[in-house]
Amino acid sequence: MKKIKFRNAFTMIELLFVIVILGIVGGIALETIRQYYENIYRTQEYTKRVSQADHILNQLSKYFENAISSSIVNLDQTENEGVCYGPPTNGDNNDYTIAFVAPDYDSLRGTGTPGWSEDTLLGANNVITALDVDYGVSDTIITALYPASSLLNSAVYDSDSADVAACARFGLNGGVTGSAGYHRITGSTATTLTLNAENNATDGKRKYLLRTGYAFRVLDNGNFMMYTNFRPWDNERYNTAANRKENILGQNVAHFYADYDATDFMANANLNDRGLVWRLKVCMRGLDSNLSDSDAESQTICRERRVHVRY
Repeated sequence: MKKIKFRNAFTMIELLFVIVILGIVGGIALETIRQYYENIYRTQEYTKRVSQADHILNQLSKYFENAISSSIVNLDQTENEGVCYGPPTNGDNNDYTIAFVAPDYDSLRGTGTPGWSEDTLLGANNVITALDVDYGVSDTIITALYPASSLLNSAVYDSDSADVAACARFGLNGGVTGSAGYHRITGSTATTLTLNAENNATDGKRKYLLRTGYAFRVLDNGNFMMYTNFRPWDNERYNTAANRKENILGQNVAHFYADYDATDFMANANLNDRGLVWRLKVCMRGLDSNLSDSDAESQTICRERRVHVRY
């Protein structure tokens, strides 16, 4: 009877097939693992950047709440451009520097007598009097916050004055100021302020102390900047004032927009620009296919918030 011979090893072709199959399986496994960890990284980055956007919006809301609505404008699209484009328009998605002027609330503080009150009396020669405050307190606080200045370099916002174009109202168009909306302080005592004659002040309440302007800009490197300690009514701009302060509010930011929808007030002619509801939108950089930062609109991570601007 013929004996059957058994092989003790694979042939070369069989080994090659095994190696190819193992390579395919290994490649699939490695790609699956790579995608798994890439998705984890993307999710973590997405969550982190959403949190960063919310944090920025929390900070922005505090400043915009105390802004004067009629002073909120779009400024430069490129750094040092020196252009004021006027109030933000709903749906305009160009990248601007957003700037405004806000009443000074630091001077309301202090021990004992505060440094400011909205309730004033208008006397002769544009002198206003408020007997329940000590303007010396305002002067001390402003000098501490802005050492290069004082109460005499500040201004008073008169909400009852006639309005003019937003860019000219507070000098946000590069120092060319209009004839309404504010008065420069030229002299002071503990209970009186002397205003210049740029426009006719009115008697009564709703007068606010102005200490500084505020500007917000996204830089090319993704830093979201806030600028203070510049006075547009005194021919200072956010990008030229020697004593300006710069603060980074966030990083990896692609875009920042601000606007309001006029239909919020149903076109009621009896309502002015005081107390508008503004939309703030911050878009963070996304990640491209190589997990690199991307400003592409399809990849940005955007968050919005509506803020009631009081003035």
